[in-house]
Amino acid sequence: MSKGCVHAKSEDDIDVFYKKTISYCYHNHNLNFHVSQTLFSSQDVDIGTRRLLSNLTSEDYTYSKVLDLGCGYGVIGISLKSVNPEGTVHMVDRDSLALDYTRKNLELNHFEASVYASLGYDRVSDADFDLIVSNIPAKIGKPVLSYLLTAARLHLKPNGRVAIVVIDAIADYITGVISDLGVNILIQKKYPGHMVFVYEFSEGSSTKRPIHESFEKYIYNREEKLFTVDHHSLSILTAYGLPEFDTLSYETQMVIESLKITKCKQENKAVVFNPTQGILPVVLTQFVTVKEIALVDRDLLALEVSKRNLILNGFEKDRISLHHQADLKIINTGNINCIIGVFDEKDGQAVHARLFNQAAQQLSPEGVIVVASGSTPITRIEAIAHADKSLEILGRKKAKGKSVIVLRKKSRF
Repeated sequence: MSKGCVHAKSEDDIDVFYKKTISYCYHNHNLNFHVSQTLFSSQDVDIGTRRLLSNLTSEDYTYSKVLDLGCGYGVIGISLKSVNPEGTVHMVDRDSLALDYTRKNLELNHFEASVYASLGYDRVSDADFDLIVSNIPAKIGKPVLSYLLTAARLHLKPNGRVAIVVIDAIADYITGVISDLGVNILIQKKYPGHMVFVYEFSEGSSTKRPIHESFEKYIYNREEKLFTVDHHSLSILTAYGLPEFDTLSYETQMVIESLKITKCKQENKAVVFNPTQGILPVVLTQFVTVKEIALVDRDLLALEVSKRNLILNGFEKDRISLHHQADLKIINTGNINCIIGVFDEKDGQAVHARLFNQAAQQLSPEGVIVVASGSTPITRIEAIAHADKSLEILGRKKAKGKSVIVLRKKSRF
């Protein structure tokens, strides 16, 4: 390569999820954060996060090893790293896009940390943190909230601390849980709309690690629901923190109805993206003989719940692969005959185009794509499909502001 050559970026190099870069000053350290539209607090650093951080750094206490639980795009962990660059920081989240942006923001601010996916503490093996910190979401279910507060002791060194911020809607419940733990509450500060807690477990607290991870202990379980599809009764064990726990979304219903016109009888390999509670993959395997199924979602909980529901409905676990990612580019899949799912309307036009193109490129001849979303995104997908001579549009349906489109890849074009 000659010196000074400039090469155009490939399509995969362009970050279609990027929204903007925001700035934040923490203890005189100027930090910058790339953000995506669909990540929490993409307009600016959340006020709850700011309030939590304002209570964490003092001259008489320095955190040398920190666990940022539910790190989002990395504000808390990176801020704490900025005041103690020699310290160790672990940053975990169940959202793969959040983890991608955390890694980008560490590089942007010239820091290093351990970044990895985890449902709560499930993949956190260290037990010597001196701070576990989290801006805890409200809509994850009371059993999960209780678990996050209680199980922290299993990952703290003696006199280690837990620091959290919660919104008013769950503040009373959180107060009750913390009071029942018998901990030493160091800070309990109320703000308009938020409450911050900092506490430490008393000496003699149990440090025995659990035999099973939280997901295996059914902490995320909501209830078992029976869904009837074409006279088939499907048992779905729903989870807190995911949609479609009581009724099917209109987009999911449209995908299910559209599967009938594809006339698929047998598929070598199928891909289901954004499966939420797992209803779509379960329906697919009940109606079509599928040899292998790949589940793709940026939410680790959705992947685990969907896998469990496939197994509960008779699909062999060895024939299921999980792909924790925000896009649809899958490596070493073999021939994919069927790709179905729902595009998030909150994603932008560039994201939808990227996902659709990735799906089309990986589809085998005569393979089928069924995708639902809002009518505007599907209209854009239809335009892309018309321009792609390798695809044939089998049908499109519109109703209630939603749409579904069914396409087949031509054997010759």
